[in-house]
Amino acid sequence: MDKSDDPTTAAPMTTTQVELPNWLIPQPTMTSVELARLKRENLHTSYESAFDGILTYMVENHTSFSEAVRDDPREFDPGHYLAWVMRDENRKSKYYEAQAVTAEHVAQDLLRIADADDSFEDVARSTLKINTRKWLLGVWNRKRFGETRQVDQNITIDLGEAMAQAQARALSRDVIDVTPKEIER
Repeated sequence: MDKSDDPTTAAPMTTTQVELPNWLIPQPTMTSVELARLKRENLHTSYESAFDGILTYMVENHTSFSEAVRDDPREFDPGHYLAWVMRDENRKSKYYEAQAVTAEHVAQDLLRIADADDSFEDVARSTLKINTRKWLLGVWNRKRFGETRQVDQNITIDLGEAMAQAQARALSRDVIDVTPKEIER
């Protein structure tokens, strides 16, 4: 029998370091602050990519921004999303423009609702729809559809009497003359 075939006399095996693939190497864990920052950045990136689509949906469906956000499949929080919009003047401007365009569409819908062939029971519902939309028009585009109130006020002030009283006090020596105090340096 050959010695090389005998397991008890075989030469010891040497171990070599094998490189592990990256996905098997444990990664350092992120702190909660880093994780929160990363989530916030990802959310804002998602907001940015969805913004124009949400505004388009809002205009095309004659709906509010919150409703457009709720109908988005990404399930954004409408309040948080609107706060994000309001932080940037450019986004805010686009949002207000979309509201104004939506208001124009809703204003055209008012005639359709008012002219509908409704039964007697539907009249109250149509009235509610019209009144709600009129209110929204005033909120969405105050310059064009909002109620304006003008207050005229005329005030007449007679300074002659006040000047005469001041002059009488000065002549009667009821006025105390004060000499300025010198400032110490």
